[in-house]
Amino acid sequence: MSRPVALRHAGKPIAGALSLRAGAAVLELDGTRTEAQVKREGPWIEMRSGQGIVRAATARNARGIWVALEGRVYLFEVEHRHASSHAEEATGEVRAPMTGRVAAVEAVNGARVREDDLLLTIEAMKMEFKVTAPAGGAVEMLCAAGDKVELGQLLARIAADAPAADGGGAP
Repeated sequence: MSRPVALRHAGKPIAGALSLRAGAAVLELDGTRTEAQVKREGPWIEMRSGQGIVRAATARNARGIWVALEGRVYLFEVEHRHASSHAEEATGEVRAPMTGRVAAVEAVNGARVREDDLLLTIEAMKMEFKVTAPAGGAVEMLCAAGDKVELGQLLARIAADAPAADGGGAP
């Protein structure tokens, strides 16, 4: 079965198609086709492809399927014919990839971070998950070490740098 999906990252949609058949998945994005063998173990999915083995945490809610992979959180949504624009979804939001407890917060409120900087660590089921910055900018941390968090809960916001007023270059 092939279904159109809308993958959102940093508030920007990326259209693609996903086919699932008996333990195999084919994802087509931007003209690139990726095939993988898929094995589910509770909230975890293991994907084996020519690029290697990857494990991702997953959860489903009313908005779609959340996938936590390599420190980033992605939301897969089924595309609807008359989907509203998700303009209310701010870029730079960092959400909990799973239900758990904040083990450590590395970023300081108001500090500048770069893309992929470690923001915090969440513990769940005796495993640690490192959450990194999706973009660079000033960070506003909305959680503290020891906090219990739910899947999709807003943990931090990153205000992206404003472009220079003069366009950034000389005449």
